[in-house]
Amino acid sequence: MIFGIKVGDDFWHVDAKAKSTNAAAEVTLIFGKPTTPTFYFYTDLETLKKIEKGELNALTASAKAFETDFAPFDVDVMDGYQPDEHFMDTLFSVYFHFWTKGFPEVIPYGLDLTRLTHGAQASIFYYQTGFRSAYVAVKKGQHANENDDSKSNPFPTLLIAIGGEGKAILNGQEYILKKGSAILIPPGVNHEFLNENKEPLECILLMFGKGA
Repeated sequence: MIFGIKVGDDFWHVDAKAKSTNAAAEVTLIFGKPTTPTFYFYTDLETLKKIEKGELNALTASAKAFETDFAPFDVDVMDGYQPDEHFMDTLFSVYFHFWTKGFPEVIPYGLDLTRLTHGAQASIFYYQTGFRSAYVAVKKGQHANENDDSKSNPFPTLLIAIGGEGKAILNGQEYILKKGSAILIPPGVNHEFLNENKEPLECILLMFGKGA
């Protein structure tokens, strides 16, 4: 696999060879733009340093509510590259396994390691086709999924409260979500979350099924 990394105006590319019966896995970083059209990550040096230090993971740095939103770490494709039906599987795999160093692959999370997305704070754990997971926090005054275009998903969502207390609005009906409780949100159900308390509402978010 070959993919690019653009930091500011500088292009690099990675040539990754999988382990075989005759050779160990090999990953080579080469200065310069890939000679073969492929996908590439683009970011700035400050964000790259945060990822290297474990202060921010690549998926969190890429989090955004809508495609047109800005993210300090993002991905694009070169002219002439045609993604196939397995592209998202490949992309998610590289996003996590290349940018998460060491073994086991430790993912730091917490309120200080989040970015604002969908009106609340989020730190992404892991994505693959059909499964998404994250730590989310709704701080005092925040309103998650306030935008009508982000109120519902075509797949199930499980929200597990691990700290604090907040208000969940499901299809217009208000509920209290607090530590020690979890809610399962079926596909197509509108869901919003608000917090008027001093302490943040902290949750583990799991989204799964076709389309996730």
